Amino acid sequence: MSSTVIPSLSSSISSSFAGVSKFSTSLQSVLNRAVGIAALPLQSLNAGLTTLNERQSALQSLEASFLSLQQSVTSLQNVVKSNTLSSSVSDGSIVSATVATGALAGTYSIEVENLGSFSSAVSVAGATAVKDPSATGITSGLSLTLQIGSTSTTITPASTSLSSLVDAINSQASDQVQATLVNVGSTSSPDYRLSLRAIKLGAGSIDLKDNSGSLIGNATAGAFASYKVSGLATSITSDSRTVTLAPGLTVNLLSQSAAGIATTITVANNTTGIASGLNSLARAYNSAIDALAQHHGESGGALRGESLLLSLSGILHRLSSYNNGSPQSSLAAFGLSLDKAGHLSLDSATLTAAATTHFSSLLTTLGTSTTGGFLKTATDLLGALEDPTNGLIKNEESTVSTAITSQKKKMADQQTNVAALQTNLTARLAKADAAIAQLENQVSYVTGLFASYNGTKTSNTL
Repeated sequence: MSSTVIPSLSSSISSSFAGVSKFSTSLQSVLNRAVGIAALPLQSLNAGLTTLNERQSALQSLEASFLSLQQSVTSLQNVVKSNTLSSSVSDGSIVSATVATGALAGTYSIEVENLGSFSSAVSVAGATAVKDPSATGITSGLSLTLQIGSTSTTITPASTSLSSLVDAINSQASDQVQATLVNVGSTSSPDYRLSLRAIKLGAGSIDLKDNSGSLIGNATAGAFASYKVSGLATSITSDSRTVTLAPGLTVNLLSQSAAGIATTITVANNTTGIASGLNSLARAYNSAIDALAQHHGESGGALRGESLLLSLSGILHRLSSYNNGSPQSSLAAFGLSLDKAGHLSLDSATLTAAATTHFSSLLTTLGTSTTGGFLKTATDLLGALEDPTNGLIKNEESTVSTAITSQKKKMADQQTNVAALQTNLTARLAKADAAIAQLENQVSYVTGLFASYNGTKTSNTL
């Protein structure tokens, strides 16, 4: 934010007073001097406003740096919550795997015996072929019974059209079947039928009835998916091709395994995501350190010497030196440490080696934003800075903003006073100038008379 510029008074003075006497220049100088002296406080006020604006700009820059640091802590928290494990599959054409919260590192095997299939059905032909499914249908009934295996559901379409029946099934039995239209005729002579497919795998046959009987002309029963895990002889059946192999480990069945050949799924600790999060944290921390450094020393910035800098430096020190009760549980033990310049840096080799044998200790050291560890400490410290009521930076910004508003008002008031003084003096000096001019005219007149008289007398004497 730029400082308020004091308006030039000299131009307005020169244009506001146009004297006619021989002393008008002197009177103009008197006016200039009086107004200049009255305007001197504006110089001081403007300098103070410049200082306040510089402080505000510096605070905003600091806030941006610490907000970036706060965001890096949040990103690391998200990594710890969702990406501390990774999975690999020995044959990705057979299955795919996804890990989530609750998964445990380990090796799993699965043999897909059968992908299963979905029961399906196609309606009978109507008395006449349905050429326009939005206008005609396969039944005049408005209350039908859909049956999948032993489960029955009443379907109530809005009209007797085939399109309306499809809409009714999809809205009233969406958890059981998917309905659509299929043309079993030609393009020039269409014959639309109702096509149904079960949502889940299984052998339950599909039927649709009205008061006259079944409306299904062709039905095919499906089958459950089946697989074996960890070499067990017993097969497991599923009505879905997405199965839970272990807590937090979801597997999608993609194709059938060769007989007796199992696919291996390996769930391992993932330090890649954590390393990326820690590197981002280090960059944001170093940016905050550099932002503070700009205000230290004799040539420091607008915040030089303020207690806020000491408080912010203390917060950064607590973050960089964090440990969870022992050196073995510090960030430095996992490769994140300060260099000679006071910047954080991550030694990826140290992180990988420490995490390989002490991954649970790494997670404990990092903790979460709510339960403890580094993440809670960082979240609490940085969050307090941005607290709208008690935050260190927010409070300073609010104080400076209030001071800027007050300073601008003082300047506006002083400018009003100077302008009033200028107007008053101009009017008074204009009267004085007019009076002087009148006296000058009288002097000139009298001088002329004397000159004329003296000239006449001399002529008569001669």
